[in-house]
Amino acid sequence: MPQARARKSDSHRCPECGAGFEVTYFDDRTGERALLPMTIARAACPACGHSRSVSLPAGAERTVQVELSEGIEADEGGGG
Repeated sequence: MPQARARKSDSHRCPECGAGFEVTYFDDRTGERALLPMTIARAACPACGHSRSVSLPAGAERTVQVELSEGIEADEGGGG
């Protein structure tokens, strides 16, 4: 029986309003698909709508969800 799919998440902080949010997605890369490169997608801050780039596994951009979070240490990396 196949394993249930589990969502992975990455913490981010909006550079415009400072809100913390979680970007969650399914990473279904297995076998040869695991060799696919990462892709860049856009994620909008759920508080103010400011869009920023996020790096995701290939194919995961179709399963992205963005939700506000509280009290997280966010990645304030170079995405724009």
